[in-house]
Amino acid sequence: MENKKPVIVYRYGSGLYVNLTNRCPTACVFCVKNAWKMDYRGSDLDLRGAEPAPAEVLALAKTEWAAGPFSELVFCGYGEPTMRLEALLACARLIRNGRAEPVPKDLRIRLNTNGLANAVWGRNVVPEMKGLIDSVHVSLNTSDPEQWRAVMRPLEPWAATGFEKVKEFIREAALLLPETVATAVEGPALDAAAFRALAEKLGAEVRLRPRLETEAGK
Repeated sequence: MENKKPVIVYRYGSGLYVNLTNRCPTACVFCVKNAWKMDYRGSDLDLRGAEPAPAEVLALAKTEWAAGPFSELVFCGYGEPTMRLEALLACARLIRNGRAEPVPKDLRIRLNTNGLANAVWGRNVVPEMKGLIDSVHVSLNTSDPEQWRAVMRPLEPWAATGFEKVKEFIREAALLLPETVATAVEGPALDAAAFRALAEKLGAEVRLRPRLETEAGK
């Protein structure tokens, strides 16, 4: 592993995934990055503190596209992408402005997130994503705030109000973005009916997913 070059973009399914940062405001119980030693199916996602600039991300995306088109660009690595909100938006903006050819301007762009961006940045950041992000998948995982804290294990600044801020983020995204999906990792502790009811109340679609160790696709 030590001799491998850190991976910034990697293929998974039909998408190209962007490993923008290893920083995260949560330490989710289901996260595999420590158990898998920062490896993801053969890709070393340990950036070792050297976070990529938007220009570097897009240069790699262009190379990947030339090797074979992908259906979407997904911000999702071993970290929370919105910790680097400006870099994330810059990447999406450059694509939309035609600055990433041969990557098409209308490429679907998805964000996988824990939904704490508004809490981290102290403002509603969703309007900044409008016109840039097509889909946002928010790892909500429960309808219960106590269970959310136990499962997501947020860092102290966001522990008390984090659940409400995630709900706020989902609600805003559902109003402004083309697609908003609330996700939950399946397991015996999940009240799927209550989770579905909350997600739908917030305006989101619902996706229950297996633990990453057994997940075959997305």
